[in-house]
Amino acid sequence: MSPIFFLTLYLLSFTSSVLSTKDDEVVLLKIKKQLGNPDGLRWWVIGFDYCDALANVALENSYITCTSTGRVRSLTLQNLVITTSFPKAICGLTEIQDLYLDHNPGFHGPIPSCITKLPNLRLLIITGTSLSGSVPSFYNHANIIGINLARNQLSGTIPRSLSTCPNLNGLELSSNYLTGTVPPGLVHGSRPSLVLNNNNLTGEIPESYGSVDFQLIVVGNNQLIGDVPFLFGKQKNTVNIELNNNDFEFDLSQVEFSDFIYGFDLSHNKIYGKVPESFAKAAGLFFPNLSFNKLCGELPEGDNMGRFDAAVFSDNACLCGYPLLPCSVSPPAPAPAPVSGPPF
Repeated sequence: MSPIFFLTLYLLSFTSSVLSTKDDEVVLLKIKKQLGNPDGLRWWVIGFDYCDALANVALENSYITCTSTGRVRSLTLQNLVITTSFPKAICGLTEIQDLYLDHNPGFHGPIPSCITKLPNLRLLIITGTSLSGSVPSFYNHANIIGINLARNQLSGTIPRSLSTCPNLNGLELSSNYLTGTVPPGLVHGSRPSLVLNNNNLTGEIPESYGSVDFQLIVVGNNQLIGDVPFLFGKQKNTVNIELNNNDFEFDLSQVEFSDFIYGFDLSHNKIYGKVPESFAKAAGLFFPNLSFNKLCGELPEGDNMGRFDAAVFSDNACLCGYPLLPCSVSPPAPAPAPVSGPPF
């Protein structure tokens, strides 16, 4: 083929890149307008070099990184003084991979569904806003690996469609108003994280999660029920498990703690039985909490038991042994209720 043909291809490629870059500038300025032209984005003007990494570092309210062709790859907007709905113009950043909207309490209204159509989106982090409505329903999205929508005002149920995202490795929906059950298969891959605490979730945790080797699973402060020893296990690498303030009811003596578990919170449930020997032998355990349950019997001795104070085991049915009272010492009997005499 002639050199002119290759030159034409090169020029067309260059022109396409320039046009795409210009398009993203237009989109960014539209985002600024939809946000009410906040003072924190006063640097966003026609012709500004939004791909200048050094200039971006100096900005307090926004940060942008770009692809090699000058398209917006990541966008951070934080601590903006605004009162507005979610800027739908963001969906015009068709090459974006990472979107961070952090601590913008003036954001209100729903998260637009067009967010789920961004083909290259990897990380969606929207935290500390007044956004309401439902959690976006990503479906068969191959690139999404992490979603964090904590500390908003989202309601409704957790979309089952999230389970169809094959590379979703981290999901956090804490501190919202979510209801319904925990769908199976929400996270995938190696050492995933699932954080759903401080909602109004009900029902049982799917038993299929017993085959997942979580990095952490946090579901405290909900209304969950059931028997969940399957979340623990001698061979598991899970570092943190928080099940506190629910209605879980199971025999703790059936639980095996691994050497990798660093902390867990099972407080304020209906857990019964004895504290197993594996609790004392779990080499990595430093921050357990078994308080406010129905546990009974003598605590295991030796190994790492010297790390824990009495508060770890307080307010149970009849636990004894160090660091609580010795089992040979009976707890004081409760004072008899006063008997009311006849009125004078």
